Amino acid sequence: MRTAVLLAAALLCFALPSSARSQTITERAEQDRAEMVQAQDPAMLRAFEKARATLDTFLALLESKDPRVNHPSLKVKIVDGDAVEYFWVTNFTHRGKAFTGRISNAPELVRNVRFGQKIDFPRSAIHDWTYRDGATGKIIGNFTACALLTHESAADAAEFLRQYPMTCDP
Repeated sequence: MRTAVLLAAALLCFALPSSARSQTITERAEQDRAEMVQAQDPAMLRAFEKARATLDTFLALLESKDPRVNHPSLKVKIVDGDAVEYFWVTNFTHRGKAFTGRISNAPELVRNVRFGQKIDFPRSAIHDWTYRDGATGKIIGNFTACALLTHESAADAAEFLRQYPMTCDP
């Protein structure tokens, strides 16, 4: 059995039928679906690492009440038996390493959470973060979206980045 994880949408979309693969990543993102990737996908593992390494900076920015920070979200790993899915969590708060927030995607694999549900989770469950810069409109963070773009054609990745302005490291 092939091991894979599901990354929830809001700029990430996958685990679609093969007919959906004829769509561009931008078209798939607009459907707000999740995308299947291998559990040991090198680009995704680097994205998780980068998000964790910069999480304190992101949290400090939030605590400073910087007016440029719009729509902050955390990507959280949810496990339900053998199923693993990642969800954007919004309206979150934290005290130390304990977090609370609301699931912002409909589950596709796991059944132990639902869209809009308030959940408690540890810092260790966080695998990405993002916000939109109010001054530039640019998406900051969302390292997992950049990881997904490494699996797309250059033209499709460029189209996505025109639609959703962000910077992805080469």
